[in-house]
Amino acid sequence: MASLHLVLRVPGFIVAAGILALVITALSPTYGVAEGPSGKININVACRCADPVGQNFCAVFKEKIDKSVGYQLADNTNGYGMGVHFACVDMWKGIDNKLDGRMSAVSVTFTIYSDKLPGEVFEDSSVFRVGKDKVSEMSDQIVTALGQFVSANSSFFENMRAGAQASAPGASSEPSSAPSP
Repeated sequence: MASLHLVLRVPGFIVAAGILALVITALSPTYGVAEGPSGKININVACRCADPVGQNFCAVFKEKIDKSVGYQLADNTNGYGMGVHFACVDMWKGIDNKLDGRMSAVSVTFTIYSDKLPGEVFEDSSVFRVGKDKVSEMSDQIVTALGQFVSANSSFFENMRAGAQASAPGASSEPSSAPSP
């Protein structure tokens, strides 16, 4: 019952975003946006997690991104894509040492990035608790929420991709017949 209570306390937007992203994933595995060379969406994951539950959570999340059909882990924020930033602390350290290593407070921040922007652009953030037995389940929920943000920014990524394709070798150097704004 305690683990169900933990899951139900996740902010509502993550749960709703998760359901929508799951539907989107089922219908279009690559979302048709921000594709890297492999046709996958670039995801840069940054982890600042010193506690064991947080470290495990971050590792499992990265593994899920790496194995996913529509995403690829990016080593940096070159090009364009989504950023996912985690910061974690042991919830019980210094309070009840018998419970050390059982639960982590995790902050997640979602960003978009592009070489054409002055830096990463904030999308959303949340703080939640993760018990050591719920790492996989909670990382699934964050992957699902990520899908919501990717979908919400699809027009931005389409513009970035179109610009990248236009400047790629072999792109037409003839002027466009479209009127300029």
